[in-house]
Order: sequence, then structure tokens, then C-alpha cells
Amino acid sequence: MSAAVSSGMKIDPRLLQSLKGVHLRSRMLVRGMYNNRHRTSDFGSSTEFIDHREYQKGDAIRSIDWRVFARTDRHYVKRHEMEANMRVHLLLDTSDSMRVPPPDGLPSKLELAAAITGAIATMVISQQDAAGLCLVGDKIEERIPARQGMNHLAQLFQHLGAPRGTGGGAFGTQIAHLGGHVQARGMVFVITDALDELEPLYKAMRNMVARHNDVTLLQVLDLAEVEFPFTRMTEFRHPETGARLAANPSDVRDRYLQRLREHQSSLESFCRKARIDYVPVQNNADLMVLLRSHFLRRLMRRFG
Repeated sequence: MSAAVSSGMKIDPRLLQSLKGVHLRSRMLVRGMYNNRHRTSDFGSSTEFIDHREYQKGDAIRSIDWRVFARTDRHYVKRHEMEANMRVHLLLDTSDSMRVPPPDGLPSKLELAAAITGAIATMVISQQDAAGLCLVGDKIEERIPARQGMNHLAQLFQHLGAPRGTGGGAFGTQIAHLGGHVQARGMVFVITDALDELEPLYKAMRNMVARHNDVTLLQVLDLAEVEFPFTRMTEFRHPETGARLAANPSDVRDRYLQRLREHQSSLESFCRKARIDYVPVQNNADLMVLLRSHFLRRLMRRFG
């Protein structure tokens, strides 16, 4: 059974339940990023009151509005003008290589990537932060600015239910074109199979880090791409260029797997040096385990 925020996008409710209570936090304590959990260095009692939000574990007791408590018997705290919301940008690859038909019983790379994107967006908006979405095929197909609220989450899910995009082959170049649309001092999740030329992707992510963003790369691969299970003469077709190659798998398997290992090693090495989180994902993965363990590890590094 799946839960839906809109008629298109569906996520297993067990995944959302497993992430409940796991707050998404940036590694970077920088001016302008934090509200309540992400408080700016300028926060103080003299700032202008805006509204209330529910009390959360870790909030200062002195911030509770006891008059509201007397009326509602629930704990609320005041929000002030100088408390800034963390902005989280989700950059999703919707090119043809993400749409390759998967092995029986597994989601496609794009279906899995959309589910991951939706789960992260739900985490972000549930903790009263702002999430934005870019869908990237052979151009920027959709760009939805980072906002808060359940109505905004429903809009994101609507676009994730049937993500636009075609072509591809230049994901890194395309996200580099986003430039100032990805605001500085936020969090960026790059969700792609990362099978294009790597240098444009590296350049784009370097620029994001230089703008004081906390960047995570989630590389989503199909099980067949990782294991190369083919046994008989096969015609392989590039999903974006249409180039075809007929080959006996036994003649090309070792070379293919070696090149894939080198590709993965390059990604991992770059991300480590650039202080980017690198999360490889296969479409047979248990997302509940993978995402929860990843975000908990982030918290341990952040506060350990």
C-alpha cells in the first residue's frame, strides 16, 4: 500500500514512517540558514514576532508562549523575523538514461529517484523548512522555487508523479546553468545516474560548494548496469544517443565492469575531496534502511 500527496506521486508510507523524527540538518553553520534548529547568529529577543509553530525537542523553554498554552493546552513557540528557513534544492535527472526499462519486479531508475526526491521533500517540509525542485532532461524542464507548506509539497509530488524530460547526455552542464536559481547557503541534493561525462558534473558541484551549499550526490543505478547479467548475444543501445553495439557479453563483461568501477571510484574520490556526500543507490535497494542510515550518519558527524 502506498501513500500519495497528490494523484501522481506515491511513496510507501513505511518509508516516511522510518524517517519520522530524523531531522535533516546541514553540516554548515552559516549565517542565514537556520530557523529554530537552524538559528542565525543574530537571533535575539528584540527581533520582530511573526507567528507561532509547535514546540520541538531542543527548543529553549523560554521560547514557549505560555498564553497560547493556557488557551490550547499545547506548547507553541514564537517565530521571529530573523529566524531564517533552510532552503533545500532537489535536482532530479529525468533524461532518457533514467527511463531505461528495469529488470522485472524493480522500479526504474527514475521511479526510484522520484521516490527518494519525494521522501526528502517530505522530510524538509515536515520540519518547516523550504524545498525546491528542478527536473533536468536535455534542458531544465521544470524549476520550482523552494517554499514551505503542504500545498507546496503537493505541487512537488504532482511534478514527481509524471516528471517531464527527454534526451540527456549533459546533466552536469544543465545544472551549471541554474546558477543563481540555486540559492547560496542551503542544501542541494543531486539525484542522477551520473553516467555522463563527469567533468561538467564536477564543475557544477564545485560551484555549488563554493557558494556555501551542503551538497549530496545520490547516484541511482539499475541492477543490470551494476551486475551486467547478460549471457547471450545482445544488441546494446545507448538510451540517449541511439548508438547500438551488438556483442557477446562474455567478450565485454570484464572491460565494462572495470570501467564502471573506475567511474565509481572517480565519483567517490571527487566527492570526498570536495566535501560532498556521495550515496550510491541501486534499484533493488531497501530505501528505508538506506535513507534512514544516511541521515542518521549525517547527524552523528554533525553533532558527534
